[in-house]
Amino acid sequence: MKETSTDNMLQTGRTRSDRVLKGIREALINRNDVADCEACVNANEASAEDLSVAFAQSFTKGGGTMYYCLNENDIRARLEEIQHRHGDVIVGCASENLASFLCHIGLGSCCLCDASKVYPLGATLCEALIAWNGGIVISSNLGLGKTIPALPETTVVLAFTSQVVANWEAANERLKALYSDYPDQIIVTQPSSYAYRKGAQKLYLLLIEDETN
Repeated sequence: MKETSTDNMLQTGRTRSDRVLKGIREALINRNDVADCEACVNANEASAEDLSVAFAQSFTKGGGTMYYCLNENDIRARLEEIQHRHGDVIVGCASENLASFLCHIGLGSCCLCDASKVYPLGATLCEALIAWNGGIVISSNLGLGKTIPALPETTVVLAFTSQVVANWEAANERLKALYSDYPDQIIVTQPSSYAYRKGAQKLYLLLIEDETN
């Protein structure tokens, strides 16, 4: 029996996910053995898989913790794991859309951030991931007004494989394409920016698969 076009699409998606996951695992386990990150992201022919692996290498070398998620169940499980690791605290969400999404997938202990409160664990979306240096681009256009709220000292960023770009120039072009009004504020945060702070600060990233070809 011939496979239907839907079967072919699903198989293509699984194959790509397997390739990305394998590459990321190699980047996390054998960081000195993977292809040189700078050379990879500077190549015009760099594939989405190459960029995702390069980002994983850069981000984890900087001290970040990254998880690769294929679906909503993965996202919820990882967030619950992080919550438990930090004392089962409430996750303060940096946008209403994110708070609604986390409630939708069944994460009970989450709420929209209140500017007057301090949250030990926060969650935010982002606009781009920079493969070259492991940077995460976050702007004031994500939902809480014209300024970016202070990120909690332990933060979880939810991002998608389609958001990985080679460098800042590509990230800036992505911002211009996303918004008719360029953001008033932009930050590029990295795990190393958390390293100087005292205490149990940590930057987590959930990289969510959203590309099927």
